[in-house]
Amino acid sequence: MNKYLLFLFFLLLACSNKEQRQQTLIQKGYQVLEQGQNKQALKYFESALDLNPENAAAWNGKGVTQYKEGYPYEAVRAFNQAIQFDPNYIRAYYNRSNAFFQTGEYYRALDDLEPVLTAYKDSAFVHLARGLALVGLKDYPNAKQSFLTALGLDAINAEIQTNLAAVAYYQQQYDTAKYYLADAIEINPKEPNAWNLLALIQSEQEEFEQALASVNKAIELEKNQPYFLNNRGYILTFLGRYAEAYEDLRKSIVADERNPYVYRNLGILALKQENYSEAIRQLENALKRNDELPAANYFIAEAYRLNNQSVIACDFYQKAAELHDKKAEDSLQLHCE
Repeated sequence: MNKYLLFLFFLLLACSNKEQRQQTLIQKGYQVLEQGQNKQALKYFESALDLNPENAAAWNGKGVTQYKEGYPYEAVRAFNQAIQFDPNYIRAYYNRSNAFFQTGEYYRALDDLEPVLTAYKDSAFVHLARGLALVGLKDYPNAKQSFLTALGLDAINAEIQTNLAAVAYYQQQYDTAKYYLADAIEINPKEPNAWNLLALIQSEQEEFEQALASVNKAIELEKNQPYFLNNRGYILTFLGRYAEAYEDLRKSIVADERNPYVYRNLGILALKQENYSEAIRQLENALKRNDELPAANYFIAEAYRLNNQSVIACDFYQKAAELHDKKAEDSLQLHCE
């Protein structure tokens, strides 16, 4: 054989072997990723990228791994690379949308779902993802429509029913929310988010004993979930079980110190115990993280009023009333006019 042709043959063989090794690494990465072995998956994807840094599937796998590990910003960068090297890689758009949702960039999450919806218009999960992004933007009518479309494609999906209930809850349509939650729980009695949301609604309706039973079911299904513990702490506070409430709230804040609702609930707990300065401190912590929380504004107004600081109290009652807190509207008339 001609020496040039022999060299070319071995060169093509080496390229083929390199590509085969890369594909094997990517396949192994996705396999162990499904088994929850995130760190091992990341090693496989990075090894594949060492062989070819322009492989979209490897970048996508790396992004999914980073997302699962709780690093959504890093995941976005990986998905950017996947899309750069393959602009038609629909899976990367869907995954980047999920990452944008986690970073709170809801408009960008919606933008990424457009090509996905074009390719998979009959996918319930894609319409569900669109609904979640719209909820993030507080566009509840369109979110509801997306969830209803998803439900039409998958009528026995407890997650979709729970999110329809959530939209109704945000709009204070509690009976409608309970209707969807009843369906969700009938479909899947082990759906923890449905039980947790039911507890929130029962709390709003001051059905605290029922709320405690519901949130306990959520915690049984997903132990040590910080949001569930936070909600139980809130419920226990209104049942006068202060020591238990504090323990739940302490565990929740250790797990997620950025959650403004934990500080709000610690403030309410201090207020119930007539420790007004501590209530003000904790509620200020909540409002530093999110000053649009109606209840935090209402309860800090209560704390200031009970601490004989009526002028400041009325300012917070006003803010809470602007955020449509009914108790604040009543308090404005009672204490500030």
